[in-house]
Amino acid sequence: MKEFFLQMLNAKDPSVSSSRFLSVGTVLIVLYVWAFVSLWTRTVHDIPIGVYTFVAIVVGGKTLGMFAERPAANTSTTTETKTSSVTGDKNEI
Repeated sequence: MKEFFLQMLNAKDPSVSSSRFLSVGTVLIVLYVWAFVSLWTRTVHDIPIGVYTFVAIVVGGKTLGMFAERPAANTSTTTETKTSSVTGDKNEI
């Protein structure tokens, strides 16, 4: 678990992102604090609407950013060289 969170903080690995870490961390912190307060006072408390809004902004920002990073539907991401393309197809030059 520790290695997973440390990998998320590593900027060199493109498969993980800091915004994903922020989203997961925010949700976990809110849930842990709510559980601690509920256990400490022995009553189930409501989470304030401001906390819901903050979590929605953090998680929604990651979700919208994920859609913005996608390539467009009609574009090609193939890089061509003189002899062959990245996909392995021969170029007709």
